[in-house]
Amino acid sequence: MATEKKGFHTRGFISLLTFGSFIVMTVNGIILYFAPQGRIADWVIWRFWGITREAWSDMHVISSLLFVAAGIYHLIYNWKPFVSYISKKVSGGLRLKKELVIATALSLFVIFGPIYGIPPLNYVTDFAGYLKGLWVVNRDYEPPFGHAEQVGLKTFTKRMNIDFEKAMAEFKANGIKVEGGETSLDKIAKANETSPMRLYAIIKKFEQQAPVAVGTVYTPEMVDEKFSGMGVGRKTLGEMCKEAGIDINQAKEKLRKVNIDMKDDETMKDAATKKNVNPMDVLKVILIENYKLP
Repeated sequence: MATEKKGFHTRGFISLLTFGSFIVMTVNGIILYFAPQGRIADWVIWRFWGITREAWSDMHVISSLLFVAAGIYHLIYNWKPFVSYISKKVSGGLRLKKELVIATALSLFVIFGPIYGIPPLNYVTDFAGYLKGLWVVNRDYEPPFGHAEQVGLKTFTKRMNIDFEKAMAEFKANGIKVEGGETSLDKIAKANETSPMRLYAIIKKFEQQAPVAVGTVYTPEMVDEKFSGMGVGRKTLGEMCKEAGIDINQAKEKLRKVNIDMKDDETMKDAATKKNVNPMDVLKVILIENYKLP
């Protein structure tokens, strides 16, 4: 007896697709919740289950779009029953008024809560920041400046005050192949199956502290140009003063004038958060005479 060939079950397919995309979206959403910040992940070439953070992020976006598309198709496919249901509720009077108000209020809370940092939703995001910070077990896990892995080797060595020829010789001695000075650190790292962090560690011994001219008078533009992308927020007051070549007691006195009381080991970000300003603004208070916070 011949078996009857079954047709394609559209409703079942959409249900399975919705469920599948939901599972994928949930899994990669959880992973991205505790994954390190992008700058850290790119610097150390972070992976989870052999997958990079960028791939997890792309997967999350695509699975979310798939979930939305399946939901829209499901709504269109069931449009008549849906409209009929809504019509019956409207004609018979809305009986779920309390439920509607609570659901609407909760939805608005989820939307605006993170925007304005309303408790307890801000605790969720703060905890995510705490988990992400756990990946930075030492300073080497932080890139010296934003997107450091994307700049060419010549540009990187110049910015870090490292002799380019010495860097090239050291790479050669360590078996690191470099096509040219314009090649970015991430491309060099991928070609040599390593990370930008390790490349920097190899040549860091040649780094020299750029001298700060005595009597330098900073302007806001000069501070932005010199220190932007250098991770000012994560540095302590002591570290920042040493790097900028300014006496720490003098820096504290300037900060007190704008009602900022900082300890030596307190980070610029922590101080900035208390005043609801940017860490660069706190640095400008230290370096620029009579600088007013925005």
